[in-house]
Amino acid sequence: MLSNIKSHKFDTNYFIKTIFNIFPLIMLMPSGYITAYSTFFIIYSYIFLFINKIKIKIFFTDYLIFIFFFSSIISTIISYGNSNYIILAKSISDIRFALLFLLIRNLFFYKIIRINTLLTLSFVCVIFLSLDILLQFIYGKDILGYTIIDGRYGGIFGKEAIAGSYIQKFSILAILASCYFKFKNNQKKIWLIIFTIILLGMGILMTLDRTPFFIYILSLFFLLILFKNYRIIIFFSLTIIIIFFSIMYKNNNLVQHRYGPIYSNAKIIILETTNLIIKEKKSNQYPFSIQEKTMQTGIEYFKLFNSAIYTFKNNFWIGSGSKSFYKSCNNLIKYRENLLCAPHPHNIYLEILINQGILGIIIFFIFLLSILKKYYLDLIAPKKHNFEKILILSFFIIFIVELWPLRSYGSIFQTVNGTLFWFLISLTSSKLLAK
Repeated sequence: MLSNIKSHKFDTNYFIKTIFNIFPLIMLMPSGYITAYSTFFIIYSYIFLFINKIKIKIFFTDYLIFIFFFSSIISTIISYGNSNYIILAKSISDIRFALLFLLIRNLFFYKIIRINTLLTLSFVCVIFLSLDILLQFIYGKDILGYTIIDGRYGGIFGKEAIAGSYIQKFSILAILASCYFKFKNNQKKIWLIIFTIILLGMGILMTLDRTPFFIYILSLFFLLILFKNYRIIIFFSLTIIIIFFSIMYKNNNLVQHRYGPIYSNAKIIILETTNLIIKEKKSNQYPFSIQEKTMQTGIEYFKLFNSAIYTFKNNFWIGSGSKSFYKSCNNLIKYRENLLCAPHPHNIYLEILINQGILGIIIFFIFLLSILKKYYLDLIAPKKHNFEKILILSFFIIFIVELWPLRSYGSIFQTVNGTLFWFLISLTSSKLLAK
């Protein structure tokens, strides 16, 4: 398929492969390096395709993702006009995520890149970070000398509390890599998988990042359901993680402080929900927002999500434009003092509703459904290798947990979180090759 590449056949040139494969390593670095990396990767790779006359394949999902980002630009122009050129420029620069999405899909389509080395490097990076977090948790300092900051363990990330999120996002790739490694003794492979699953769970727990830990547990439940040949291994590993969590919860004040409110708040939410349902039946009136009832329970995300819903209602159809939540929310505080404002609403779907309104969320849902259709067709099609099916199921799990509607999430339009999010989504929607 790449016979049109002249004397420097890409099979003998590993530059693009190397740039692609070091992605997990780059994501351990500050945002400036990530911006430089993604910009260089996009420009160099498109030049490579152009020079070698490789036609860029554009599928339905690719059109949708560009329409999605263009709708964000249009909404920003309408909302801000000439009042803020910086935000407009940032909105236009978000097109790089669509270009990254299209690029990775084409590189896989033409078999220029494959997934196996990326899996290996993901494995190395998350194992290293998990061990670094455990070192920091036990001895008070990580390998670079960073200490605990604001009650959180960040490892080599220092002041940024994103270590748990990093491990969680690359966890499935690492577990997949441990399944992919070849051993003469099958028992060694089994113990490597168990070690990987448990260590990553302990690493995420020790960061004291609650959402990544719960999402990781959710991922393991999906693995337990879908991976029939690995159920005993996954069940054993999951049991060890839960036992370890229980021990830490009872004996460690930091873990108890972080996870203690979850239990009490869950009880309050259940009781409030029950009361609302009873009241609704008695009065035959629609009850007020559950977020309003639970915003004082200690879970600030409920209050933040509630604020996002009120903000979205003010610009229902096309949204308020890029990075508009904080400004719009602060304007509403004058009339509703119980709102909580932040740079972004910490939820993918609420962020899209605020930025692009109903139009943007419809485009995004069609985009997601088209990818789910691809998974359905891939899974019902006969497969030559068992690992190919494992690969598809693994990336299906990544797709589902990354888009889990009730989870808190960083902005998908910011450099670090946006690059990682769209990178993972591009992987999950590509025809992946492992050999």
